[in-house]
Amino acid sequence: MSKAMAMRAVHKRYLVRFLPAMAGYCVLIGLFGWLVPLTHSMTLRTLLALLPMLPVMIAMRAIALVIREQDELERQLDLQALAAAAVLTSCGFLSFGLLLSAGVLQGVPAALVALLVLPCFFWIFGLAKLVLVVRLRRR
Repeated sequence: MSKAMAMRAVHKRYLVRFLPAMAGYCVLIGLFGWLVPLTHSMTLRTLLALLPMLPVMIAMRAIALVIREQDELERQLDLQALAAAAVLTSCGFLSFGLLLSAGVLQGVPAALVALLVLPCFFWIFGLAKLVLVVRLRRR
């Protein structure tokens, strides 16, 4: 395997931290969607609603650790991608909320919109990082 294709230890550690967290998130979100409608206890509903935040926090820690452990160029790319994702996600959801408030868009549940913020942020972060890396390689 070429040196350019080999994964560095810092990125292997990131995947070991991040991927199980995201798998846990998917499982817990599935349980949330399945069990909440069947649960009458407010305490249990609260627990089911907040339980997916545990793997989210683990994933956020994995992101923070990989940024800290990377070299300066990789750190700069990740921080630029995070900034772009924060701005684009915020502006996108604000625009969506304004369109909902103005009655231009209808029939979209507010809970669904709120649940999509973090997944959209992660997708936009990934796309922003891809764009930044491609731009850097073209130089």
